[in-house]
Amino acid sequence: MMHIPVLNQLETRTEWISFFRRERSYAYITNPLCLVDLQTTYLQITLLKEDMLDGRQATKFSLGSKSSIEPAWKMIKACNWQLSGIIDGLVSLKFNSNARDNAFPGIHRDLTVRKFFAKDKQLLAPTLIGPLSPLTQKPESWSINDVCRLLSHHQYSHSKFLPQPLKPAPLRSMLLKIIDSPYGWTVTNNGTEITLSYLNKALLSIQPDIKKPAPRLQETG
Repeated sequence: MMHIPVLNQLETRTEWISFFRRERSYAYITNPLCLVDLQTTYLQITLLKEDMLDGRQATKFSLGSKSSIEPAWKMIKACNWQLSGIIDGLVSLKFNSNARDNAFPGIHRDLTVRKFFAKDKQLLAPTLIGPLSPLTQKPESWSINDVCRLLSHHQYSHSKFLPQPLKPAPLRSMLLKIIDSPYGWTVTNNGTEITLSYLNKALLSIQPDIKKPAPRLQETG
C-alpha cells in the first residue's frame, strides 16, 4: 500500500520540527495546498490546486544550498515558521524564463531559489491523492474512489486477476495505476463481487468485506 502523509498545516516551530523528524520529510499540506519534500539540503514546495488533474501543471520551488540545510532552516525561521508566509514570498519573486537562482527577500545569500514545473504526473488533485479513509458500509453505487478505499485498507476477502487467474492479483500496482491515471476505469456490481475494468477490459474481480481495518500505530515526536 502507498500511504502519503497529509498534514493540515506547517505554521509553527513545533510542526516543522515534527515534520523534519519523520523517516522521510515528505507530505501533502492542506492549508496552503501543496506538497512539501525535504531532499538532503533542499526544501521543495509544489503548489497544487483542487481541480488539478495532471501533476505536470503544478508549479514547483526548490530552496536550499548545496552544502547545508542551514540556509533553508534559517529561511523557515525568518518567515516565522509559517509555510503560508514562505509561499507568499515565493510567488512574489520574479523569475526569468531560465529559472535562474533568485534571492529570497531578507534571507542569507547562501540560499538559492529556483522555480520550475513539476514533472510528476502522479501529483493529482487532492481529492484523488488525499487520505483514503476505509469504507464503513457497502456503497449503493460503486465508484472508482470506493475501490481505491477498498484496496488501500484491504477490505476484501477474495480477489482475482482476470487476465491471469492463477497468479496473485497485483493489487498495489493497480491501486497506483488508478491514482496515476484515474480516467478509463469503471466498476460494475455483480452481486457479492465487483469487477474493475480499464478501457472496457475486465481486470480484477473483488469480493468486498466491509469491516473495520486494524488500527495503525500513532506517530510520536
